[in-house]
Amino acid sequence: MRIAEYGAENRDELVALADAVLGEGFFRNPAEVGRSSNACVLVALDKDNRLVGFIRGRLLGADGLSEFLENRVPEVPEDITQADAEGTLGVIETVVVNPECRRQGIGTKLLLVIHDTIIGMGADKLIATFKRGPREGYVDTLMEKLDFQYWTRLPTYWQARCERGDFVCAGRDAKCNCEAVLYRKKVF
Repeated sequence: MRIAEYGAENRDELVALADAVLGEGFFRNPAEVGRSSNACVLVALDKDNRLVGFIRGRLLGADGLSEFLENRVPEVPEDITQADAEGTLGVIETVVVNPECRRQGIGTKLLLVIHDTIIGMGADKLIATFKRGPREGYVDTLMEKLDFQYWTRLPTYWQARCERGDFVCAGRDAKCNCEAVLYRKKVF
């Protein structure tokens, strides 16, 4: 297994994996995957060059946290507020591993590489967001091993997007039952 930068040749496999794990239509415009400035998308490829996972991260612009979290977090720790104001706040947005390939260290490898990549972009604080639902794995222990601290959960973050029809949640029953869980880390 190897980690590589996302390329257009990975788009169809990446979108199919995102649809299967996160929900159909998760990427509103697949052509835009990996095209924003200060962003990075990495893919995990198996020995046959098949995509088995991906991760997205970016360095937020100054004062970009509120918009990123859709004004849903009333209390932000001082160190995160300061990094946000300075434009040194990195975000790990999405980590996806094919369910058939989990428990092989793929997610950990993706997290370690994106962590270092975002720090290289200028981040001195990081936050990581995870979609937690009935079929998603719990990442608390992994995040603790990587020196991230639990920050907060946003019960309606994914639900609102699913209910609006932005995407159709893969774990949806009668209604969306997913939430966002946020972790934070002081790098410097």
